[in-house]
Amino acid sequence: MNTKQLVRLALVLVVALLLWGAAALASKRNQEGTAHPTFLPRIDTSAVDSVVITGPRDSAVLVRARKGANRWVVNGKPTDQAVVADLLKGLADTAQSPELVAQSPASHARLRVSADSGRRVRVVQHGRTVADLIAGKQTLENDGIYLRRAGAPEVYVLRSGLASALGRSADDWRNHTIAGVVPDSVSAIQISRGAKSYSLQRQGSQWVFASGAAADSAKVAELLSSYREVKASGFGSPALQDSLRSAKPKRTARLLNKQGHALLSLVVDSTASGIWLRINPGTGSGASGEAYRLESWTADQLTPADTTLRKSVAGTKGPHRQAKPHQG
Repeated sequence: MNTKQLVRLALVLVVALLLWGAAALASKRNQEGTAHPTFLPRIDTSAVDSVVITGPRDSAVLVRARKGANRWVVNGKPTDQAVVADLLKGLADTAQSPELVAQSPASHARLRVSADSGRRVRVVQHGRTVADLIAGKQTLENDGIYLRRAGAPEVYVLRSGLASALGRSADDWRNHTIAGVVPDSVSAIQISRGAKSYSLQRQGSQWVFASGAAADSAKVAELLSSYREVKASGFGSPALQDSLRSAKPKRTARLLNKQGHALLSLVVDSTASGIWLRINPGTGSGASGEAYRLESWTADQLTPADTTLRKSVAGTKGPHRQAKPHQG
């Protein structure tokens, strides 16, 4: 092969490489240009009727309370409006651009986007499904989530506010505020802890025990502030609720108004699975017999021992006993 032939062969190879590079670039641009609009269509969140998230462990059916309203329920229970707003904001975010990471169904189980490992997300607008996705596991940085369209093999990584919203469990969508009482509306407090019980009565700006002993009004104010917004850390199952109804409560608390009517009445129980609060019917916003999980420190805030509320007296030993005068 002479020099002229070598030069021609080199030119052919250069042209072939240029054509291959141009084709690859065009394919990438076309993929990038079409991934977003075909993956997640433009959604008018004000017209969304419901979002149904079905997973292997639980399901969350988010439904708008009424047409045009911003109030939603999840599985028939009040939602945390802030987390629903995050979901809707993520659905309306047209700037998000998912990245294609896999095209083979063999990767679905590993990324948890298979039919039996992922969470199916259906967005319904005016009674019609406008988005049907399978949400998988979150990325190592927890700022992204693996997604694919139902019926399609391609898997994408989406990094946006929608990623954290789709990673929520059914309980995460619920409103965790279960009761609230304005401190100034309370005139009497009744608390029992096991076999011991005590009550407090407001007298002007001060508080006293039923025995007439003075209470530390600042500490009582702290107690009442814990009732301004009572939050649960979780929710009990129907089976747990049934078992607690027949159990003798470990603690109880009642807050009464000036007329002696209960503003809030609750019971606190403990089981091997945690500490649980129930609100008695006729009081509070969650008086449905439902069991709400409490942190131990929250239970102590709501039902403190009487010794923590007694007014200390200078020169005393212990919370109750007055020191004897020195003799001799």
